[in-house]
Amino acid sequence: MREIPYGDFSKNDLDDKVAAINRKLFYRIFDPIALYQVSYDEEGNTANVIFMDINPAYERVMGVRRKDIIGKTFAEVWPSAERQWHQLVIDVARSGRSKHYEGESHDTGKYLYALGFSPVKGQVAVIFLDMTEWKRSQEALQKSESQLIRYREKLRDLVAKLSLAEEETRRDIAIKLHDKVGYSLAMIMHRLQHLYSETDKEGSRQKINEIMEMLSDVIQDTRNMTFEISSPLLYEVGLPAALESLAEQILKPHDIAVDFKAIGSPDNKLGRDINVLLYQMTRELLINVVKHAEATRVSIRVHFGKNKVRIVVEDDGRGFDDQKKRDSKCRGFGLFSIKERLYSIGGSIQIISEPGRGTIVSLVAPTGKDNGDAG
Repeated sequence: MREIPYGDFSKNDLDDKVAAINRKLFYRIFDPIALYQVSYDEEGNTANVIFMDINPAYERVMGVRRKDIIGKTFAEVWPSAERQWHQLVIDVARSGRSKHYEGESHDTGKYLYALGFSPVKGQVAVIFLDMTEWKRSQEALQKSESQLIRYREKLRDLVAKLSLAEEETRRDIAIKLHDKVGYSLAMIMHRLQHLYSETDKEGSRQKINEIMEMLSDVIQDTRNMTFEISSPLLYEVGLPAALESLAEQILKPHDIAVDFKAIGSPDNKLGRDINVLLYQMTRELLINVVKHAEATRVSIRVHFGKNKVRIVVEDDGRGFDDQKKRDSKCRGFGLFSIKERLYSIGGSIQIISEPGRGTIVSLVAPTGKDNGDAG
């Protein structure tokens, strides 16, 4: 048969040249490559997977020598290898289609990605990528993320506990202020009134009356302070009444109108901790309105659902625009604290705002979580 000329070379010469080039590429490529011969028995079952060749990168990464494995079967070279590496070669040989697999190789101590293809029927070439460092970095990142999540959960728990501890302290101070200071002031007023009724000197009566007026103001200030420190309504009547009173105390002195409404009622009495946290969060939102919103009207809605309670605080203030400003506001300790405390009890916060159209803040918390007595 006459050879077909290819320039200065015959077809056989050209094939030899191509083979030589491919062989140089095989040995010089940086990633490990192995070439296998797959043989079959008379029934068509896979008999052996034999190493035909490997490149220097395979020797370096896998820790073997070429002269020790050429001509040997896969099982002889890697007797305890994971089944998937051997099966990859067989699957590619049978289908003739490329296939990939990645996983741990305990024999080599590596995490490998393998891509197998069949250059010639009965032969399979597999290119390996050593992804060990990538896998370690990924595992380290996942570990760091897990630690960060745990730290964040601890922070949320700590913030919630601090809030509850603060409220316990506030309540203790309010009770002492009411029981001791308030009682003492009431007794002083009673004695002044008695003294006023017993004296008949006009000058003395006038002085006593002036003192009683001053004392009356002190008594009223003490009562207001007691409510500001810790509202007894929260413990004696419930969350809606306490929030309505709170809104009046915070907003009315700044000429901000209040529209309050409670919708529905909890199937079960709200737990003490839920009551306290929602009361504190709403107080912080109202203080933010006074400080930043430049509002003239605030609407407060308390919605009791089957398993959740939602508090919506809406103002007609200046609002804010882009996400950057919104995120900046959320990073303030007040709203950050609210967010973390809500998450700690399985709740959430949503903020909606537009410039010149006010702000809406929605707080959602479960009604069934009870970490203490409701009273």
